[in-house]
Amino acid sequence: MVLHGSLIAVLVYGWWHFHQQSRPIPTLAIDATVVDGKALNRAQAPAKAAPPAPAPPPAPQPTPDDQTVAPAPKAPSDAQREAEKEKLIAQQREAEQARADAERKAQEQAQRNAREAERKAQQEAERKAQDLAERKAREAEEAKERARQAEQVRLAEAKRRSEEQRKEQETQQAKETAEVQEDLQRGLAEEQRVMAERNGSVMANWTQQITARIQHAWIRPPTAREGLDCTLYVTQVPGGQIVNVKLGECNGDDAVRQSIQDAAYRASPLPPPPDPALFERNLVVEFKPTD
Repeated sequence: MVLHGSLIAVLVYGWWHFHQQSRPIPTLAIDATVVDGKALNRAQAPAKAAPPAPAPPPAPQPTPDDQTVAPAPKAPSDAQREAEKEKLIAQQREAEQARADAERKAQEQAQRNAREAERKAQQEAERKAQDLAERKAREAEEAKERARQAEQVRLAEAKRRSEEQRKEQETQQAKETAEVQEDLQRGLAEEQRVMAERNGSVMANWTQQITARIQHAWIRPPTAREGLDCTLYVTQVPGGQIVNVKLGECNGDDAVRQSIQDAAYRASPLPPPPDPALFERNLVVEFKPTD
């Protein structure tokens, strides 16, 4: 009897288990968001079901003597199924809350990281701007110093050149003054010498040579009388060539006057002076023939 009862109990349990698996499990529309697997596992860790119990050993075969029938196992009630469903929903809500908390913490951490990065970037930008400003200030100061030194060098060079030019001008002026004084002295000395020669025997000898040359070229006309005294104004060029002859006071007639002028032209060129400084363009010759 005991064996028969065990066999009946196994059959009933198998029918109930098959019936539970074949029943459609109601599906729930759940609004879910993909979250990190680790966070979901941590959130769902308490909701893990216990591992299934090992299958019971096979019941012994019923014997004809075993007339006792075991009672059939009870099927889970609707309240139990509803409790299981609510428990699952609660676990899903806890998982969603854990995911939301993880996302919020991640966002807060990202915001903190972004603010920290922004702060560091701003500090770095401010440091670079300060370094740049300091470098530009140093460069401007160095450029100003170089310009000041260059200006000092330029002024010193300009002063040196001005001093050299002043000295050169003074030297040149002194030299020119000395030359002018020397020229004046030479001129005065030459003029004095020429005046002395003109008033001396040298000029008298040259004038006598010119007079003798004209008298030697004169052809005495028949009307010329003794005691002839005429003044000739002779114009010559360098080399002694006579270019003009005028007759001044003369006690001869026209034939005599003409003969004296012709004699002056025939005497050209006149003898040069012994000193070129004694050359006179305009000469006054006293024509007084003795024969």
